[in-house]
Amino acid sequence: MIKRKSNVKMRKFNTSISKKVKSKKNEVKTFKEDKSKNKLIIIAVIGVIIICAFVLYFNKSPSGDVAAIVNGESITIQEINDQYDRVPEQYKQVITKEMLLNQSVNELLLLQEAKKEGISVTAEELSEVIDNLITQSGLSKEDFDKTLEEQNLTIEFLEDYYRKQLTINELLNKTVISKIIVSSSEIKEYYENNQNEFVMPEQVRARHILVNSIEEAEEILEELNKEADFIDLAKKKSTCPSASQGGDLGYFARGQMVKEFEDASFALDVGEISPVVETQFGYHIIKLLDKKPETVTNLEGAMGEIELKLKQEKQNAVVTDYLNMLIDKSNIKIFEERFIEEKETLAESKTSPITASAVDNECITKYDDITKDTVIFVYSDSCPHCTNMKPLVKELEGEGYNFYWAGGSDSKSREMLNECFADVMKGYVPQFICPNGAEHTGGMPIENLREFADQCRA
Repeated sequence: MIKRKSNVKMRKFNTSISKKVKSKKNEVKTFKEDKSKNKLIIIAVIGVIIICAFVLYFNKSPSGDVAAIVNGESITIQEINDQYDRVPEQYKQVITKEMLLNQSVNELLLLQEAKKEGISVTAEELSEVIDNLITQSGLSKEDFDKTLEEQNLTIEFLEDYYRKQLTINELLNKTVISKIIVSSSEIKEYYENNQNEFVMPEQVRARHILVNSIEEAEEILEELNKEADFIDLAKKKSTCPSASQGGDLGYFARGQMVKEFEDASFALDVGEISPVVETQFGYHIIKLLDKKPETVTNLEGAMGEIELKLKQEKQNAVVTDYLNMLIDKSNIKIFEERFIEEKETLAESKTSPITASAVDNECITKYDDITKDTVIFVYSDSCPHCTNMKPLVKELEGEGYNFYWAGGSDSKSREMLNECFADVMKGYVPQFICPNGAEHTGGMPIENLREFADQCRA
């Protein structure tokens, strides 16, 4: 089997029911996608908000089973525990109960505002969404219900989830999304500044036959040289999953296949069959079906894609600002002292300093880029508040302060944070960390950031 290099990013809160069935924490697509471009609510925006946009405070409450109170409405610890139980085990390294609680707070704020706006979802609209969900899954209604049961879910649960998300969609469309405009000049500027994104590299389309021994591969090659049918041999003898398609791998560019296979494929002429090619997966015989030269999409052809990208970027910003506005005018209490993970108690406060003993100084010395006066800037490219902090960090760098940029997509940064600052990390971005253990989570004015950086120098 040929392994393609994956470029798929894991989405938080996603748990598959089956095939395309989406479970509780997946992003929700608008149920009538053809109405207008303004119906572009991408609920992944809410995921960004969860990490980037809370201004919450902590207090005490007389009721021991309440995790939070939002404008008089309670969120219980049991509700959060139930959500956490549905998170796949492999995601529990990243997703904490505190994150789920903050998401629930945000969701409740939006639903409360939707109620004030008189927004609701009709039974017909909800039924259409559920029917589409079942159709997209490729399952019968009976099998769909059975799959839900295996996932400890019910159709009532799905209906409640989608009712809430559709309500939030409508609220955000009405209040902020419908007002987003992307001008032709913005599209042109993006195209001119990012032309590399619109280059389609050279591609080839190939079939192959994969076997486990060179002897078998040589025998198959001999049959092909005697004009045996490549597709028939692939279906009968190839061990690759592509055998059922006659070995057809479709189009691929350089960098998508293992090097030996790639080099052999791109060296062939259309219609030519390769000699036996050895890779880590076995022995291949390759037939080239087609070649496509490198092409560049012109501005006219790229306009739709650019408009969508810029609109989504603006969505992130305006929805975050909208939720911050709701938070500022709301009465929100989170009872942190009750919200305890199975193995450790949550940090005392999301903005409180951590003692220096929490950080392993010997660990820090392994990384040449970090000195005792370095401020570690933990950020994500998808976080609007991180985007706001970047120019402030650069300004302070110009003043002589040292920052280490620890981006979420940088494997070296993840290794360093996990090894040296696991006890300091809060799971939110932006976060600023001093090697002495002090930390601050969230955005702040440049004066406060300078003061924090001075703490690292002390």
